[in-house]
Amino acid sequence: MSLDDLQLDRPAAPVPTPDPAGTPTSLWRWLIVIVGAMGAGAVLMFWWMSRTQPVPPTPASATAKDVATVSNRPKRQPLDLPNIDQSDAWLAQLISTLSKHPTLARLLATPGLVRNATLSVVQIGDGRTPAQPLRALRPKERLQAENASGHPDAQSYSRWDSVAGALTSIAPNDAAQLYVNIKPLIDQAYIELGHADGDFDAAMVRAIQMLADTPTPADDLVLLKRSGYFEHDDPALRSLKPVQKQFLLVGPDNRRRTIGWFRQFAAALDLKVD
Repeated sequence: MSLDDLQLDRPAAPVPTPDPAGTPTSLWRWLIVIVGAMGAGAVLMFWWMSRTQPVPPTPASATAKDVATVSNRPKRQPLDLPNIDQSDAWLAQLISTLSKHPTLARLLATPGLVRNATLSVVQIGDGRTPAQPLRALRPKERLQAENASGHPDAQSYSRWDSVAGALTSIAPNDAAQLYVNIKPLIDQAYIELGHADGDFDAAMVRAIQMLADTPTPADDLVLLKRSGYFEHDDPALRSLKPVQKQFLLVGPDNRRRTIGWFRQFAAALDLKVD
């Protein structure tokens, strides 16, 4: 297109002139420049700090922490506890719903159940044999040893089968719930025995630990007959606590059953036993 084709009569477009300093347009332009510079500086600062500062470790999940501290111990059920002096029939009925084992029924027929059970645990924890409070569980057969070797005969071990069976006939978790439910009565009996703190958990741990610490002999037991009693031929076994020496005479199978049950019972109560 030649110059003659242009529409010379068209008004010319106005030529923009710069805004004088101090006008609103100029002010906004400078604000935009300043804000942009500040944003760029912030980006550069963040980049520098991110490459020079160590990244903090991710905090542990609160849910995982809560799970780790959850207690296995059952909550006490809302039972109206009787007076300790009138608790025998009530407690016997409660326990009989958990097991009908005949040896257990024989024990439940004896008076002073709470106090006898409390005393038994304390005596075992002290290393003593609870012969008096648990006299209802004493086997009718007497301990016998083979004359030639001095080993206990098979009948001497099996005479404790019913006692171990009575204990293990109750599920450990059910026993833990029962313990928690009647613990106020047990704590009362514990205080009567001279323990001012009144918390029976420590006594329970001591008793279970005492039995669990009974060593397993490398060889068959050898008994020496004395006047009216037997004693262990091994000097190391003779040095054990009385209840541990007696515990050896219930036989290896009954010991395993009993200790296994007590460990499960302690675990259900969150009691630590080595």
